[in-house]
Formats: sequence, C-alpha cells, structure tokens
Amino acid sequence: MAVLVACTAAVIIGANQWRSDEPVAAPAAPVDPGRRPWQVTLDLDTKAGYVISAGVSDGARQGLTVQNLAFSGKPDGVYGGEVTAFPPGTLDEQQLTVGERVNDAWYVPDFTFAEHTARDGKPWQAPAVGRPDPSGVWVVVYADPARSVGEAAIGRDDLLRLAAAVRVGPARDLRLPLSLGAGLPAGLDLTYVRATDQQLDRQPPTLGLSRATREPSGAGLYARPPGGLDVIITTEPRNGDWDKRRPALTGPTTAGGLQAWYEQGKRLTVEAERCVVTIESALTRAELEKLVDRMTIGDCADPESWIPPLS
Repeated sequence: MAVLVACTAAVIIGANQWRSDEPVAAPAAPVDPGRRPWQVTLDLDTKAGYVISAGVSDGARQGLTVQNLAFSGKPDGVYGGEVTAFPPGTLDEQQLTVGERVNDAWYVPDFTFAEHTARDGKPWQAPAVGRPDPSGVWVVVYADPARSVGEAAIGRDDLLRLAAAVRVGPARDLRLPLSLGAGLPAGLDLTYVRATDQQLDRQPPTLGLSRATREPSGAGLYARPPGGLDVIITTEPRNGDWDKRRPALTGPTTAGGLQAWYEQGKRLTVEAERCVVTIESALTRAELEKLVDRMTIGDCADPESWIPPLS
C-alpha cells in the first residue's frame, strides 16, 4: 500500500472560444479527442465569473457543476448551474432548435432528460440553453431547481451567460485523493468519475468500475452514482463525521495493511492515515482486498495533492 505525499494539480484551459457575434459553426466530423475515462474536455472561461465545483466523466458523457462568483457578494459565490456535453449523434437536436434562437444558441423552457437524478427512473424537464461546438459536441446548460432559488435563482439570461462561458478544449484530468494502480478486477474498467471541489461541493469524490459497454446515465444531475456500476469507490476525510460513523461499523479486519471493516457482499471500508475509502461491491473479499493493495491513498482534506485515478 503506497501513501501519497503530494502532487501539484494542473489546470488546462480549453482553447476553443465561442462568441455571440460569430456565425454558427457547422459541427465538424466526429474526432476522437483522446479523452480518457478520468478526463473531461469541458472547461469555463474564468473571466466570466464562474468556477467548477464538480466534474463528471460517465463513459461517453461528461459534465460540470458550476459556481457563480459574480455579483453575489459572497466569497464562495452561489450555485451557477449544470453543464453537459452530448457527443456527436447522441442528442435529439430538434429538442433545442425548435426553441428561441439567441445568437449562436437556442433557449427552450422544457428540455427533457431521461431522469432527474441518476437511477430515479423519472423523465425530467428543465429550461436549458444549447449550442453546437466546432468539435461536434452539443453543449447544454441548465439548473437544478432545488438549488436555483432565492438569490441563486437561474433564469434565461443566466443560462445564456453560462453557455457563452463554456469552452471545449484539450482533455484535462479529473483529480481525486487516490489512484487505483494497475490491474483492475477482471472484465471491469473505470467508467465513472466524479471529482469535487471540497469547498464548494459536499458530495464525496467517487469512482465507478463496470463493463466498458455500460451506457452512461441519461439523468440531468449526478446526485448519486449511475446504475450499472459493479464497484463504487468513495472517499472522505478523517474528520468528526468519520469519528461518529466509525464505532457503528462491523466486521473489523485489515486490508492493504490498514484498519478495515468488511460487510460480506456489500462493502469494504478502509481507514488510511488521512483518508477513508469505502468500496461498495458484490465482488469477493479477495478481489476487494487486491484492489486496495494496489491503491495509492492520499490526503482527502488536501485537494492540492490529488492525482488522476489512473495513470
């Protein structure tokens, strides 16, 4: 078991610019951007007043949750909305192009997702703005109604401003407090990553393993991991919340030389020096312990030290 000491995060700003005074660019022929399962090509123009609070890579789909720092008067800003990218050929473009055209984008009051949140099974509609990117993807922005309230309420003009701030550029890594190492369980690949900014997003950084053929979620929001994952790995810092949860765990054991708790057919929880890792899976105990043996676990409370989950 290796323990991570430090790693400097790198940020690559997307190069493709979008301006409202330019004509609509015809989508180019689909090009493989070289995006790996732990990478996204979505980014933001930081001069527009937005920052990323969470990034998601779910198979062919990728998305961002955004914080709006402009005009709020709060150091951390307010909720700014959601961004998702539809690869070429995966979006019913008529959902958008029948709407109100504003410069190079379209606004619709009722864009439809297959689900509201992953695995809830209920179709969901929301106001949205979409635009085609020269890379061939469609960028769609919208908001979670539960968070778009009060001074954080997001309307048509806010969505248009967010859409104009989105960039599609070179693939960049999503970083987490652990790396899986070589040799994943047989037949499984890394197909889901949700990386968070701990100051702005309270959900735990999460990894998911599944068959490579698993379809990405059609949900608007990733409030929980999508269905079809064979292994779900979450991380949390060793803080007061962990101290309260720890005494209730059963099945004490060790894994990778670390204190652990095993619930047969459900989960393995591992306590490292500066991080707690929970693996939910029906895989055998031996397979889960082998996964832990190969992990590099870092500091869950220090995002500056986080690294890509695979190298």
